[in-house]
Amino acid sequence: MKKNMKTKIALTLVSMATAALFVGCDGGGGGGAAAPVYYPYETVYGDVCTTSEATPGCTFNRDGSRVSVSQDPTYNKFGYGSDDLWYVKFSSSGSADVYDDLGNYQYSTSTSNFAGWVGGNTVGVGTTGLFWENVSGGTYWLGKNGVLYNAMPLESNYGKAINNKDAGAASDTNFAALSTEANKALIKAGAQKLMKDYNFKADKAQAVAEVLNNWAVNTAERGYTTETDMNHTFKTIFGGAEYSSALAAVKDLQAGDPAKMRELTNRTASALGLQPHEAQKFMKGMYSKALASWGYDVNSFQW
Repeated sequence: MKKNMKTKIALTLVSMATAALFVGCDGGGGGGAAAPVYYPYETVYGDVCTTSEATPGCTFNRDGSRVSVSQDPTYNKFGYGSDDLWYVKFSSSGSADVYDDLGNYQYSTSTSNFAGWVGGNTVGVGTTGLFWENVSGGTYWLGKNGVLYNAMPLESNYGKAINNKDAGAASDTNFAALSTEANKALIKAGAQKLMKDYNFKADKAQAVAEVLNNWAVNTAERGYTTETDMNHTFKTIFGGAEYSSALAAVKDLQAGDPAKMRELTNRTASALGLQPHEAQKFMKGMYSKALASWGYDVNSFQW
């Protein structure tokens, strides 16, 4: 349910924010039409993965379902289905024995060495326990890219991927309260990313991270977003510009006139203490995941 909520938020952003208007854009200044690229897998957070194979970190299909063992590149490699995969047997002590597809022992390791290890004998996705699994005494197929698939027929998630190497990197859309320590940590992490990736100053990064987080929380709690919400968010992010003006800028870009988009970029740069090229990079970063969910590469668009 939490993943679906994050997906709904992402789709709301795609449909209501400026990113949606890039679809079908003729380049707005020489970029040319964007060639669609389809990526089939997502993280538990609803983010599109730019990979054509399931990997730890990309263990959900675009419809929200778990990746199954039959989707692994090594599945049926020799015509024997899952029997072509290596597998792992976990003990109650935290150790794990790895066997090849013929059942020959290969090596022993620790549960902590598998992607998605949470602690003890627990492996999973996210930080709240919603998709965590105690692997003690269990058997799991070991996919080509390190994905673990449940190999126990009596389990409800038999054949499904369980692990994610980025499980500790972000919260799995738990919007319980803005004031929780976990949520504050997310805002801090978001601000640090803005500083690292786009050269934000600390105060501006904190302000943008907070307003984006607040928007996501409020949208999730209500189940919808309003133009008032959008205006408040866009004013902070884009130097006082309202959602409608940002929307108009992208509509003009779609029509081939980049002037308003360039003006918006310069306004954003001034408000956030960035150089224009840094502001453009930031704006593209804001649109990238939403555009990817439509199958487009944000770097195809120029203004």
